[in-house]
Amino acid sequence: MQRRRNGVGRAVLLQSALCFGLLWLLEAADESPDQFALPDFSIYHTKDQVFEEVENLVKANTQIMKLDVLAISDEESDPPYRSSIKVVTVEPGGHSKDHEKKTRLLLNYGEHGRELITVEVALRLLQILADPSAELERADRPGGPGKARLKALLHNTIFKIVPMENERGRDLVEAGNLCERKNGRGVDTNRNWEVHWGYKEKDYDPNEEYPGTKPFSEPEAEALLELAKKFRPHVWMNAHSGMEALFMPYDHLPHIPSGEVAQATLQVLEKLNNVTCGGRCALGSGGKSVGYLAHGTATDYMYERLKVPLAFTWEIYGDNEAHFNDCFRMFNPVTPESFDRVVTSWADAIFALLELLPSHPAIPRVHMHSHTFGRKGDVGAKRSSKESRATPPGPDRKLGATMQGWQSRMNDAARLRAQVFDVPRGRKGLIGGVCVGLVAIVGFVVLVRSGGRAAASKRAARRRREDAAR
Repeated sequence: MQRRRNGVGRAVLLQSALCFGLLWLLEAADESPDQFALPDFSIYHTKDQVFEEVENLVKANTQIMKLDVLAISDEESDPPYRSSIKVVTVEPGGHSKDHEKKTRLLLNYGEHGRELITVEVALRLLQILADPSAELERADRPGGPGKARLKALLHNTIFKIVPMENERGRDLVEAGNLCERKNGRGVDTNRNWEVHWGYKEKDYDPNEEYPGTKPFSEPEAEALLELAKKFRPHVWMNAHSGMEALFMPYDHLPHIPSGEVAQATLQVLEKLNNVTCGGRCALGSGGKSVGYLAHGTATDYMYERLKVPLAFTWEIYGDNEAHFNDCFRMFNPVTPESFDRVVTSWADAIFALLELLPSHPAIPRVHMHSHTFGRKGDVGAKRSSKESRATPPGPDRKLGATMQGWQSRMNDAARLRAQVFDVPRGRKGLIGGVCVGLVAIVGFVVLVRSGGRAAASKRAARRRREDAAR
């Protein structure tokens, strides 16, 4: 009887091993790189092509553009860590020494290596600024700001644009590591800033967000800090991809700041959401709207420490249906049509933002007075009493189920890789269900048979005792 019971147990184990072995093979097949999207460099630019185009634009427009190359390094590390950050200064009104009377925007792209699309937006924006004629014509559309007003706004604005912060991380992506977001030595530079640095949530994954050994341990973050200190921007915008969202501080707290300035900033984002996102974007603080808290981010530092009044993180694209290991597709559009749509709309978003800045209380009105080009009341107009009154802090806006579903997938990605059953793959779910069912049935049979044998054994023992008693 014991041998028969052991035989059934071995059958259950063998069946389970066969089922889960098949699932493992299917998992390996599903995760084959052949099934995942790869960068199409007939649509995207390589890193070298990006900077070649940037240099050509600056050389052709020296009257309004200037390129600075910041050599950054950590010579004390072993081996020494070296990279660079290229910064394009654009003054559509012509170079000037006095920036105090101009609205100053610091725009950062390409902080995470795998988010190639953000770099393409930076490149498109530079192309438009080099020749804004088409943008000026669009400004005359019904409801638009008007060509003269947009021209005046540009004349009184200075941009500093970082087309690709994370050059070393981009090298890793172009070498085939399509999921890499960190810099060349494994640090997420958007967790390396000093505000709330080093705090780790329960789902902290060092493969995604290792913050470094100390605040500003990374040359990229330190270089951006020095740039921001010298430039003293009114606007900081950090572009990312993975979803569609317009975020303001805080990232490390589940709410936006209080006060008139923060409420005015939220109103700017609400208007941008309608213009750029068609109302789809998540709004409010990253710490609440995205579904998790992020510590040591650039946007929180810009707002808290450097007192940048309008500090933004814009998430410009995300494929919620992409497999969690299909990183290029998850973070970047893969067709020419979707590529052009994303790049065009988010480059235009900077001009839409520019139109909204004069109404913000943190932007001194003097910045908009110099060139009205005959449009009386367009520039420096008085705000309505409704706009000027302080409003109480309101709740953050959420995108809803779609955005939350995306965040759930991202939060669980590491755990999903270790799980056997993958719901999006129907055949594995079916086989997994069959395996569980078979194991349950065989286990039930084993229990019933064991119980029956035990009952029979008890009855036989009772009969033997009764016979012995007679």
